[in-house]
Amino acid sequence: MSRGTSMNNLSLLSPTTSGFPSSPRPSKPVSNATALRCRAALSGDTALRSFRAHHLAGRALDANPALLPALAACARLPAAAAEAEQIHALLVKCGVPRAVPDVHACTSLVRAYARLGRVWDARKVFDGMPDRTVVTWNVLLDALVRADDLDATWEVFVEMPQRNIVSWNTIITGFARLGWAQEAVDLFVEMSVVYGLAPDEVTMVGFISAVRDIGLLGLGRSAHGYVLRRELSLDGALGVALINMYTRCGSMGAAHSCFSSVNNKNVEHWTSVIAGFAAHGSPEMALSLFGEMRQLGIEPNGVTFVAVLNACSHGGLVDEGFKYFSLMRSMGIKPTIQHYGCLVDLLGRAGLLEEAFHLASNLPEDPGFVIWSSLLAAYRSHGNVEMAELVASRLANTKPSHGISYVLLSNTYARAKQWEDLKKTRMRMEEHGVTKKPGLSWIEVDGSVHSFATADKWNTECESIYQMLEDLKHNLTSAPYEPEPLALCEQL
Repeated sequence: MSRGTSMNNLSLLSPTTSGFPSSPRPSKPVSNATALRCRAALSGDTALRSFRAHHLAGRALDANPALLPALAACARLPAAAAEAEQIHALLVKCGVPRAVPDVHACTSLVRAYARLGRVWDARKVFDGMPDRTVVTWNVLLDALVRADDLDATWEVFVEMPQRNIVSWNTIITGFARLGWAQEAVDLFVEMSVVYGLAPDEVTMVGFISAVRDIGLLGLGRSAHGYVLRRELSLDGALGVALINMYTRCGSMGAAHSCFSSVNNKNVEHWTSVIAGFAAHGSPEMALSLFGEMRQLGIEPNGVTFVAVLNACSHGGLVDEGFKYFSLMRSMGIKPTIQHYGCLVDLLGRAGLLEEAFHLASNLPEDPGFVIWSSLLAAYRSHGNVEMAELVASRLANTKPSHGISYVLLSNTYARAKQWEDLKKTRMRMEEHGVTKKPGLSWIEVDGSVHSFATADKWNTECESIYQMLEDLKHNLTSAPYEPEPLALCEQL
């Protein structure tokens, strides 16, 4: 925030001013209803009104009891940026921190700027503070995580003179959310083993989310055991994280058991388990749970209907899928590109290729990479070369450097035994420098995940692995097969 801005805002809050000025005009037009809601939120906030009243009465800033609540209100109200600047200007004028005997006001100001999305201003206030508490550091840490700036987050975390459980929770959750799952797990181990801090509910949510992304089912089960021993509540985000972890690791029995153990299930619990059964080939179970959810009066949201439509897609339930889509719209939920993508996938899997293409071509917005990929995969599966070529060209226009369009089209030509066309497609890939990222398989051994590609030679244990495969192959081919009598009896 510039010095000029601060001085301008000083005059806005002078004792002669009749009150807070109206917020600056937004850069984009808003509806009258939105403007009224914003003005009502600002004018109706008790803390801001109280602060203004004390200020206009001539009370000194350090004696204004509404200072901290007013700053908290600024953090709470998205349209309160001007008010935050005005209070900041008063703090500067009065000579912070001399006007306020502690760092609470400045910490609240850092939080207000951070919640308003103005991380640079939050950092500037933080850097100008002569004294800081662990709460101040945590507020800045949270602001940087919310801004997806992991480099700056890590620098601040390392620099912190003191850390508490909130500090660790913030960085573990941030790393897990932004895709640094292994680092999040390592931080969890450091926190609990090296520093001896006991993980709480928030810690476990971040940790289990990281375990889910890596696919460490064994470690996930251990985390679940810790949650049960500590008697942490599964009614909120922790229960959802555990269900998602078991689902991602393919353990639907454990996912359903965890779901059943939640006392007060919300829409996120239901959505997670429905999505899990839909993804793992149990559409009937997914739809049965959806019906049970509605009978209990739990209102589904847009994400729930994505899971339901996926269940219909995997089960080939075309009529049911469109009925659920109509139900969603009747409930006032506006369809998104994800919902339309589910319908395209539903039609494509069912072999209704013309209908799928017509729907994809007439969506209210650009279908995008995922929908065209889904449609191309459907044409490949059903051997429709002509339509596959058309969709592949559109897919290539969406992401020219991505190899999926070339690979799927090549596979379509291979199914149709059109070898010359396959050869030309592979040559075009080479000409455009397009490479296909190899698919990976992975296995968990002793708490570590090992990934493999086809004919992988990069694993440090590859020689031992291939030798073991050869030994197994030799043993299987050389040993005669003699069925056990007990097995025969069981079959009979």
